[in-house]
Amino acid sequence: MITINSISGGKTSSYMAFYYPADYTIFSLVTIDDVRCKPKDEHLIKYVSNKICKDFIATAESDLTLIALIELEQLLGREIIWVSGKSFDSVIKKATIVPNSLMRFCTSEMKIRPIFDWWHKNIGEICKMGIGYRYDEIERVDRFTTSFKGITGNRGEKNKWELLEWREGYFPLVENKINHFNIINWANKSGLTFPNDSNCVGCFHKNPQQLRKNWDENENKMQWFAEKESMKSKFRQDGTYFEFKKLALQLDFNFGGGVGCNGGFCTD
Repeated sequence: MITINSISGGKTSSYMAFYYPADYTIFSLVTIDDVRCKPKDEHLIKYVSNKICKDFIATAESDLTLIALIELEQLLGREIIWVSGKSFDSVIKKATIVPNSLMRFCTSEMKIRPIFDWWHKNIGEICKMGIGYRYDEIERVDRFTTSFKGITGNRGEKNKWELLEWREGYFPLVENKINHFNIINWANKSGLTFPNDSNCVGCFHKNPQQLRKNWDENENKMQWFAEKESMKSKFRQDGTYFEFKKLALQLDFNFGGGVGCNGGFCTD
């Protein structure tokens, strides 16, 4: 069975890719169309454009994640495949609302679907997919899904959609009892440039204190998230992103803990 490691560019999935190699290593990039958020390094923009095979403007994730992935590929000595679907702006415009804890379509549209589409085009048979769930978050394994509804062809002038069984989950960190302590020790010695906080900087799963901290470190991107909210559509029920910007920063908060999503793609 063909093996694929799905990675996020964070510490945990990078550890998995390093110690438990697969036939393919794949990363799905969340893009945004706001030029205010584009990386300052033009060479980085060109590199990412070449990787995703289309013009790259900016990402909702930390720019340091892009650098970490470039460095990881060199460390692994094998290719990391980058994919990217519709931009976050386009996904929100089509949905007419922003994603939230009850409607987490951001993961399905911008993380799972691009990888599924690549799998359908290049593999087309059930694969074994490595997911970076740690032993100290073993409960996430039970929520892992193995089927997905995607475009598999054309039916006349319309797209043909099917629900396909496309993967089996493989959780090497759980099987080998690797926890957060092991990951951090490896990351500190790896020499890779990981961001302080992984995944989308404005992910609604994150603690308000982490979102407040991200206003300091990624102001333009947090501004983008805040501007996407409206009176009828918010990422969270406990406050707006502009309100989180005004929070007093709790210096004893454990910043940079990352956040995991049940889809198995947005994971530290």
